[in-house]
Amino acid sequence: MLLASAFNVYVLPAIVFASIGLVFGVLIGLAEKYLHVEEDLRVQTVENLLPGLNCGGCGHPGCSGLAKAIVEDGESPNKCKPLAADAKEQIIAYLKEELAKAESK
Repeated sequence: MLLASAFNVYVLPAIVFASIGLVFGVLIGLAEKYLHVEEDLRVQTVENLLPGLNCGGCGHPGCSGLAKAIVEDGESPNKCKPLAADAKEQIIAYLKEELAKAESK
């Protein structure tokens, strides 16, 4: 009787919670695999070259928005007011390099 009571109080809830955790873990893993969205690494690289202030002075919702506009829409990095001149040159050089890679393919 005491053994059955201990099983019902301690072991059975542990098994149930572990099973629920396993099921949700598998579901999250499958969701990550099938719902994965590829991100453009060029946008991430340009965003890393921007100052990261997310001030919105360029008219975009932060540095990630401006980076996306620079890469996808060809917007000028000059719209970023706090961006240093050498960083602007790095962004332009990086985009020219990526364009040359794309044209050579």
